[in-house]
Amino acid sequence: MVILKEPPVYLLAGTEQFLKEEALARIKSAFLDKESGDFNFNVFSADSASAEKILECASTAPFLGRKRVVLVRRIEDFSAVDEKFILSYVRTPNRLTLFILETSQSNLNQDFFAEICKYARVILCKALKENQLYGWIKAQVEAKEKKIEQKAVQLLIDNLGNNLQALTCSLDNLILYIGERETIVVSDVEKLVGRDVTASAFKLFDAVIVRDKEKSFQILDSLWKDGVNFPQILGALTHKIISERGRISPSLLERHLLDLQKTDSDIKAGRQNPKIALELLTARLLGLF
Repeated sequence: MVILKEPPVYLLAGTEQFLKEEALARIKSAFLDKESGDFNFNVFSADSASAEKILECASTAPFLGRKRVVLVRRIEDFSAVDEKFILSYVRTPNRLTLFILETSQSNLNQDFFAEICKYARVILCKALKENQLYGWIKAQVEAKEKKIEQKAVQLLIDNLGNNLQALTCSLDNLILYIGERETIVVSDVEKLVGRDVTASAFKLFDAVIVRDKEKSFQILDSLWKDGVNFPQILGALTHKIISERGRISPSLLERHLLDLQKTDSDIKAGRQNPKIALELLTARLLGLF
């Protein structure tokens, strides 16, 4: 992660959503008061809100607080007209508002992004490479005053790749599992990660995102064979989909959540067999019908 320049305008750029959410949480914690934070945090998406509406909010004084925080997701979706309005604001921002712009773009050479970079504090959130993951995992464990064997780190990476959300969830579970013991070892990872429902649900949705039908159904079948019940699978999937709101469009997010709700309702009402219902849900998430 690279940080340049200073607020009141931020640009969160790159494909690693977990790092973006971490940065956003730090900003909110630093600048929003607990008592009035909910009133002074506003979220927009460039594919559904006009620049005029966004800037009207950004120009509004905070309510009973020091700062207002305005987050604008998917700024790569702004029209050329809206880009001009946004750039005009960025050059002379409201000092009482922290204006946070988010994009999945890592290459910021395009005119719109390059101009923003002149005035914004830029936080680059790129997916970590394998050699970076070793240090990241060890740092997460050491922050909890624990240690982890090198082979255990490799096994985690082999199972979960560079999905930081899934890795964080698994590390939290591993730390709880070892209790007073100081070091996470390979056997701990073998015992827990294989039956970590949340991690598997994360991998399932990642496979869905890239339209990998074979892998999606393999993961679902593995969960079912491990004896995981449908509420666990649906709960973990719901958590994952909500956490990916910056990675998918608001309309697709809404559709996925409605599909999850319908599946849950159909199973509980006895209208569908749980296994068949989850297979149909996976097919809908993949866009097969």
